[in-house]
Amino acid sequence: MTAARDASPSSPARLLADTLAMLKRLGVTDRPVFDGILRTTLESHPRYLGVWSVWEPNALDGRDSDFVNLEGHDDTGRYIPFWNRGCGSIAVEPNVFYETPGVGEFYLRPRREGRESVIEPYDYPVAGSRRFITTQVAPVFFQGGCVGAAGIDIAVEEIPGVAHHADDENPVETLLHRGFVFLDGGRASYCSARSRRLLARFVGPAAAGELPLPLQRMLEAVEQSATPAAFSFSSGGAELVVRPFAHSSTGRGLLLVERASGAGLLAPLSAREHEVLAWMTHGKTNAEIATILGISLHTVKRHVEKILQKLGVPNRSAAISSRTIGPSTYPDRHPDPLAC
Repeated sequence: MTAARDASPSSPARLLADTLAMLKRLGVTDRPVFDGILRTTLESHPRYLGVWSVWEPNALDGRDSDFVNLEGHDDTGRYIPFWNRGCGSIAVEPNVFYETPGVGEFYLRPRREGRESVIEPYDYPVAGSRRFITTQVAPVFFQGGCVGAAGIDIAVEEIPGVAHHADDENPVETLLHRGFVFLDGGRASYCSARSRRLLARFVGPAAAGELPLPLQRMLEAVEQSATPAAFSFSSGGAELVVRPFAHSSTGRGLLLVERASGAGLLAPLSAREHEVLAWMTHGKTNAEIATILGISLHTVKRHVEKILQKLGVPNRSAAISSRTIGPSTYPDRHPDPLAC
C-alpha cells in the first residue's frame, strides 16, 4: 500500500492480534477472557461492525473438543468468535467460510502471507443477513508460527455517514488507508477530501460532484464491455489503483488505494521475523525482545538485520514505519458466501 504519512505505527487489527498473542505467551488461554477483549474492543469503537478472531485447530488451549457447537463455536470447536452489532445490539456468532478459498480470504490471506492487510469489499453473512464489508486483519504469532488471525470489520455502506462534512477527513478511510467514492449515475454522490486529493494528484482535476475525465472514460469502457477491471495511475514514484465495486445496498462505487511503486518486501519475512518486528513496533529493545521470545540477543540482532534487508530500509525507525504500509493486493471479488 501507499507510503501514507498518516499511518499509525500499529493498526487496530495488529494491536488486537498482538494483545491476544501476548496473553497466550503469558499462559492465559481462557476463552471468556479472549471474548471479553473482543467484545470490549467492539463496544469501544461504534464505527466497527464486528471484531473477531479465528485460531488454528487446538492452537489456543488444546480444548477444541470441549467447545463443539457451543455459543460462538461451530462443530470443530475451534476458537472462531465473531462479535458484531449486526442486529443492533452486540452479540457473538461463529465465523463461517474461514477455510473456504475465495470468500475465506479474511483468514486465509493473513495465515498464508503472515502480514496484516486490508481485505477489499466483499459479501459476508452478519446476524442472518448479507452485509457488504471491508476488513482489516493481522496474523497472530506464537513461538515462531502463525496460529490465527484477528480483525475488525467495517460496513461499507456506512462509510459516507462517518464524516460530518465533505471537507472533513473520514476517520474510517484514514484507518484503512483507502478512499471510497460512491457513484450515482456518472456523478460522485460521495467523495471525501482524501479521495478528491488522490484523484486530483493522480488522475486530474474535476468539478464538484464529477470524476476526472480520464477516469470517466475508463469506467464507461468497462460498463460497455462488462469486464471487471482495476485502473492504475502513476505520479511521482507512486501509483493509485482505482477498483470499481457494486453492491445492492451501496450501489456503485470506487475504491482508491495509493501505494509506492515497487515498494514492499523484497523477500517475505519469516514468522519469527514478524514477531521480532511486532515487538520492535511496540518500542522494545533487542535485549527485551530476546527475553520475551526466549532467544539469544545475538539471534535477535540477526533477525533485525534480515528484517531491514528484506524491507529494503536503513534502520529500525524505517522498518517500524513500513509496518502498516506494505504492498497491497487486489483480489477478485469474493463469491457470495450465502450461495455456497
